[in-house]
Amino acid sequence: MTVESGASATYVPPRPVLPFRSLRSAHAEGFEEPALEWAVRCGLVVGEKTEAYWREVGLGEVSARAYPYADARTGLVLTRWIGWTACVERYFDEPSAPAPRELLAVVESLAGMCAPLRVRHPLAVALTDLWRDTSALMPPHWNRHLAANLAAYVTACAAESQQPDGDPRHLGVEDYFEQRRLTVGSYVYCDLVELSVGFAVPDGLYRSAVFGRMRQVWNDLTSLVNDLASVPKELAAGDMLHNLVLLTHHQEAMPLAEAALQVSAHIERLARTFTTLKEELEAETRRQCLPPKDRDGVRRCVQAMEAFIAGEQRWHELSSRYAPADGPSETYAEKGL
Repeated sequence: MTVESGASATYVPPRPVLPFRSLRSAHAEGFEEPALEWAVRCGLVVGEKTEAYWREVGLGEVSARAYPYADARTGLVLTRWIGWTACVERYFDEPSAPAPRELLAVVESLAGMCAPLRVRHPLAVALTDLWRDTSALMPPHWNRHLAANLAAYVTACAAESQQPDGDPRHLGVEDYFEQRRLTVGSYVYCDLVELSVGFAVPDGLYRSAVFGRMRQVWNDLTSLVNDLASVPKELAAGDMLHNLVLLTHHQEAMPLAEAALQVSAHIERLARTFTTLKEELEAETRRQCLPPKDRDGVRRCVQAMEAFIAGEQRWHELSSRYAPADGPSETYAEKGL
């Protein structure tokens, strides 16, 4: 099937109705420039072209909406993480990108809790620097979770970049989600939610079936909210494999607007599932006899997970990727969540 001509020029994605509140960090204005200076020092940003890309994306604003509860110091660290993942994905988007051996070696060493490596590749240099600053803020079991998810993320991106383009006619929806759950980086972002509120989910709860399911639903939500907004870019590139709207449009031979509405409805179903899982997670904290302080910390993490999704949607709106929203524009995160 041939996709609709001119669709990227006329496409206006629907806005799913989500039961989550969009917030913005009170420290937002302090993120962009220091993070850019760090990226320049690490070699991630070299020259006017890459600096223009960084500024165009507005990573400080992305961070302020994704992690609104973080304090000023942690918010800056999180902005660096978002910038690093953006650079990783940009690197692997290049069709002839070689596998970055140093970066793969670094994530493997982190996953194995080995000593830091001496590296020169900018992505590896930046990750080593980020790890040093981040790991000092959180307990060992959280560092293990993050290291494992980093290794899975980078390894999946590297493997996918070396594969020839597949046929969208043969990619099922479940196959799509399995592929995206690793390469989109959301499991890393979800670990960083815990960092943003200064609480590490206890290891036993983290490994529970209900929290694992909640993280998976959250991952799918972040992917699909992005898919609704990124249609014009991927349509222009002819990429039908990394966007569920375009995959549905292509496979089911339906109009692009109808495919977008179908994905929007799926997002709303996932949000309802997430809400149901909140109740199950609360019951699991009682079953595991977590002390009141830890149960409160888990609630704060879940609230921050919700804010991330709402913030992602709101950022796309402000970037003119969505139809205008009704209602109040934004509120600042309360201090002391």
